Order: sequence, then C-alpha cells, then structure tokens
Amino acid sequence: MKNILSRLAILSLPIVFSTAQASQDYDYLQLHGIVKSEYSDIDQFGLTGAEVRASKRWRNVFGELRYRDLSDKHEGIKLEEDRWSASLGYVAYYSESLHFDIRANYGNIEAELSYEYGSAGFDTDYYGGSGFVHYNVLDNVNLYAGLEYQNLKDAPDQKAYHLGSTYTFNALSVGAEYVKYSDSDALSLILRYSF
Repeated sequence: MKNILSRLAILSLPIVFSTAQASQDYDYLQLHGIVKSEYSDIDQFGLTGAEVRASKRWRNVFGELRYRDLSDKHEGIKLEEDRWSASLGYVAYYSESLHFDIRANYGNIEAELSYEYGSAGFDTDYYGGSGFVHYNVLDNVNLYAGLEYQNLKDAPDQKAYHLGSTYTFNALSVGAEYVKYSDSDALSLILRYSF
C-alpha cells in the first residue's frame, strides 16, 4: 500500500507543477506600459499609455478584465484610444511545460481625433474568441502566442496576433508583448503580480 501511494504521489507531481505554473498565467494583476501603438492609416501618431489586466482562475475556468488608455498629439491634433474587454476562458493542460486556453471575449473600442475646431472618431462594441498556447521554456520563462477574432459592427472578422514572453521572480514577473491587429499594432512592457 505504501508503495502504491508513493508511486501515485510521484505521478501527481507533474500535474501539481503544471497547475502551479499555469496559475502564473491566470491569477494575476498586470500593468502594461505601452511603448508604442500605431494605426496603419494614421501612422504619424505613436500612441503611448497604459493597460491594466486582472485575471482569476477557478480550476480550469478563468475570467480576465482589461482596460487600456492611449494618446498622442501631433501638430495640434490629438488621438486618443480607450479599449476595454472582458473574457471567459478554459485552460487545457497538455504537459508540465505546455498548456492551451480558449476565450470568449466582449469589449469596446473608442478612438477620437480632436483638433481646435472639432473632433471625429468611433465608438464600437465587439465580440469574438481567441486561443493561446503557453510554453514554459524554463521554470521561470514563459513564451506565449495567440490568435484572436473580433467581430465589430462595421468590420467583421478582424484578427489579432499576440506574441509575448514573461520572466518570473517568485510572485513578480516582467516581460514584453506584441499585438498586431488588422489595422493597428502595439508593443508593451509587462509587470505582473501573481497571487
């Protein structure tokens, strides 16, 4: 009996390790310093600002909230972007170093160009889905990539590609993320507190 219990304990170590590593990806409060974000048709603006993310996992299910506020000014014209989203997702573990997640997303994007005599912009809700793969290269180094589909009222089937990496020091992680949307992109530095 003792031999069976010791074998079961040894076999369960990868599962425990996998769950502990994955919790760094889903139980956190995270700040993104947006180094630069651009829209392809108005590339004279280099938007900067911050994004805040919070995520909580319950077994294999997790929820995530995001809020982003960016702006830039060029020759008396100001461009501002506010974006928020809420996601509900599911995590699937493949091995101690590899896991996947899928998410259902709902959010809002608001962008405005303002100048001395007026302003123009858009404000639209969207929904969609995304999938990510996470790979732990080392115990404290995580790489991830994702594909996101967004359906906006006037622009269905928008895509976003996510690439990122984090380095973990106990409960704190630092990293970088690049996101390429259909009409814009963003490069950010990450500071994450995992709980």
